Formats: sequence, C-alpha cells, structure tokens
Amino acid sequence: MATQVPTQSRRKRSPHRRVIEGLTSSRARARILCAFLLAVFFTGGSSRPDMQSLVLLRPISLFVLGYGLLTLSRKSVRNHWPLVTIAIATVGLMILHLFPLPSELWQALPGREIIAEIDELLGLVGTWRPLTLDPQATRNALMALAPPCAALVLGIQLDKRQHETLLTFVLSLGALTAVWGLLQLMGSPRGPFYLYSITNYGSPVGLFASRNHQAVFLASLIPLMYCWSHLAQGSWKDLRTSKGRRGSIAVAGVLLLVPLVLLTGSRAGLLALFLSICVTAAVIAITSSAPGKRHGRSPSASARIALPIAGVLTIAGLAFVTISLGRDQAFERLVGSDPVADMRVDIVPTTWHIAVENFPWGTGIGSFDDVFRIYEPNTLLMPQYVNHAHNDFLEVLMTGGLAGVLIMATAIVFFAAQTWAIIRGGRTTIRANIWPAAALTALAILFIASLIDYPLRVPAMASYAVLLAIWASKGSYVADPSEYGRHDPRMGQRSEQSS
Repeated sequence: MATQVPTQSRRKRSPHRRVIEGLTSSRARARILCAFLLAVFFTGGSSRPDMQSLVLLRPISLFVLGYGLLTLSRKSVRNHWPLVTIAIATVGLMILHLFPLPSELWQALPGREIIAEIDELLGLVGTWRPLTLDPQATRNALMALAPPCAALVLGIQLDKRQHETLLTFVLSLGALTAVWGLLQLMGSPRGPFYLYSITNYGSPVGLFASRNHQAVFLASLIPLMYCWSHLAQGSWKDLRTSKGRRGSIAVAGVLLLVPLVLLTGSRAGLLALFLSICVTAAVIAITSSAPGKRHGRSPSASARIALPIAGVLTIAGLAFVTISLGRDQAFERLVGSDPVADMRVDIVPTTWHIAVENFPWGTGIGSFDDVFRIYEPNTLLMPQYVNHAHNDFLEVLMTGGLAGVLIMATAIVFFAAQTWAIIRGGRTTIRANIWPAAALTALAILFIASLIDYPLRVPAMASYAVLLAIWASKGSYVADPSEYGRHDPRMGQRSEQSS
C-alpha cells in the first residue's frame, strides 16, 4: 500500500508575524525591562513633581506599561497575585480619591471645615469636589505609579534565568551610580555630573538627587552582591570558576560602597549600611561551607563564622580609615547637630494631628505639602517648605487614611510572612533561598529608611523595590532545595529521598 503524502503544507510565517512574535517574546520583554530601568535611573532619581526629566520618564513609562499589559498572561498574574493585588488596590485608592463627591457629602467629611468656609465666602457652595484636598498632587501621585507598575508587569513575566540576568543588570546600575558619585567628588561641587538642579551639591549623590537615596540604595545592594556570587557555580577560592570571579567582584564592590556611603554624609545611609553588613554577615555564616563538608563532615562553628567576622572587621577598619582621614560627613553629622534633621522630628506631632483629624478618609494621596501648610505652626515657619513627612508610614496614614494603612499593612505582613517562612525552615531553607532572603533584606532596609525619609517615592527606587518584591515573592523564587542541590550535596540527597 502506498503511503499517503500529506497535502497540507506548512505555512510560512509572514515577516510581520515574525516581527510581532519577536517583540512579544520573553527575551524581548527582558531586554525592554533592562533598557527601561536604565532610563528610569537616569531620569527618575528625584521625587519632585516639577523635575524636567518627567517629560521623558512618564511617556516612556506609560508606553512600557501598555506593552507589558498587552503581553501579560493569566499565569503570570496567578503566580504573583499578592503583588498584583497590592498594586491594583494602590491604583484604585488614588482613583477613588479623585472621584468627585456631592458638596453636602464632601463637607461632612472630617478635616474639610476650612475649605467649606472658604467656599461659602467665595460663593462656591454646592461645588462637587474629589475626596483629596489637593487634586493636582493626587493626579501627580497617580502618574508616579507608572514606572513601578511598568516594572511589575514586565518583571512577573520573566523566567528565573532572565531574572538572574536582571539581577546582574541591577548590580551594574549600582556600580554605575557609584562611579558617577566618584566623578562628582573629583569634579566641581556644582559640576555637570549633577543631574538635578535641586540636589545635595558637593556630595556623591550619583544618579539621584538626594544623598540619602544614593546611600540607602548602595547599602541595600550588599546582600544582593552575595546572592549574585552565591548563585554561580564553582568554588569561592578558584578564580577560574564563575563563583570565584563573582566573589572577587562582590568583595571589590563592597570595599568601594562602604567608603562611598560614608562620604555621602547620610545618616539614613549609615544606618542602612550597618544593617546590611550585619544581616549579610549572618547569612554568610549560615550558608558558608567548609572544605570538609564535601566528605560529609559538618564545618565547625569557628569555621562558619570566621569569614563573616573577618569581613566585618575589614569593613570596620575601612570605615575607621575614612573617618580618620576626615572625609566622613555622615559620622560628623551623626555626632553633631543638624537643623534639617532635627526639624524632621519637630514635624511629627503636626503630621500626627493632621492624620487624626482627617481619619479615616485621609487628606488625599500626595497632598502632604499643601495640607501641612494649613496646619503648620509658627515655630516651624522658615524660607524652605516641607515636601514630605520624612516618615512614609505616618504620611500614608495622613494622606491615605484607613485604606492606605490597610494596603501598607498588607504588604508588610506579606513580606514578614515570607521572611518568617525562610527563617523557620532553618539553615537548609535559608541556604536554598539565598535569593529571596537577600531581596527581603534589601526590602527591609528600604522600609526602615522610610521611617526617617521617603526613598520609595523616587521613581528609580520604587522600580527597584518592585524587583525586590518579585524576587522575594514565594510564588516565584522561594525555591525547592533540589534546585540548589549542586551547591550542597546533603541538600541534593534530601531532595532525592523526599521524592
């Protein structure tokens, strides 16, 4: 019997179809996200709503966000539903604050008495107003969500290998802003390397406008450096292997970051650096492997802690040398007085009073500046204005009300649960989940810095925090120990037995 020849020939894809498939592929999304992050760090290093670079940043962010939404799949949303839910709730709250309300209902809300009296004097009784007391500022805050949302919708669509490439790219951005800060130190105090007109001139702010944000960002990279080197294969001692080369680069990076953070003159950066070094040293002590471990022998306690202790002592010595040379502004500001920093403490009672008076609806996301001027006591009057509360948790309570606090608390509880799940599993679980552990450490540093500053209101830092949240999310990278069996023979044996 003669075999039948298929009559249906394979259709050739048209050039347009191949172009579309190429632009919507996973590799294209990874490349677009890296290019987008580079643009965000060069144009979104300040939180001011009037910086000129927003003319470029926001259209690019909206375009990338639209591209990410078009390529977004249900599987990506399902795997990262907590992060997506938090993002949707945040956007929804801002839209709700912009929704017009009838005059009678609006005036009945707490904290609206002064505006109601002004409306009566101007003959504007009956005017519908949105929930927020500063609609323009709330619209600006809504637009400010475009960069981190774009990073979120693209980041959750990448696989593990692409995220490893993304981790390398983020560390490269850290090296870039560090080198940029060194160029600022070597150049004129008001030279062309300062990207923003309102900035800390004379300090190595890098690609940011504030020395605090530069210092906190650099400090948060230390646990990620260890994670990056730990993910490689080979031996720490053999520079011919990937792990050996990455380990050397990570050590050199830390030795560069420590004095640079000190030279920024940032108290928040100094605190972040201390926390970052301590937590990273603890993780190294837990995950370090002694040579005898290959033969089934557990390393001694002294062998496990020798490396992190040596590292801490080396960094402490480097900090001491920096201080001795008289180049450490952060130490001088720590032991001395700083009127600007002291003022941050003085505005806390007023901010708390505003939050209580406008509870539970809040004054409106982004409305801190104008609303604070209404309540500002005479003792705080000065030529400069207070742009933020320098305590993001308190500012969220004031501007977002109960709904804002619930969203913020949900995010904190989620990441706290992730942290507890890793810690509760003990040494084996921590070793198997170096990546989420490092990301959670960096996120904790950003959260703690938000108690005395507002780093997450900077587009570059907000986008960076989104990537950390993805890496820390249990839906993607709290890994099975079997995936890391090549790093620890005992873990591989356990995974085979359990299977």
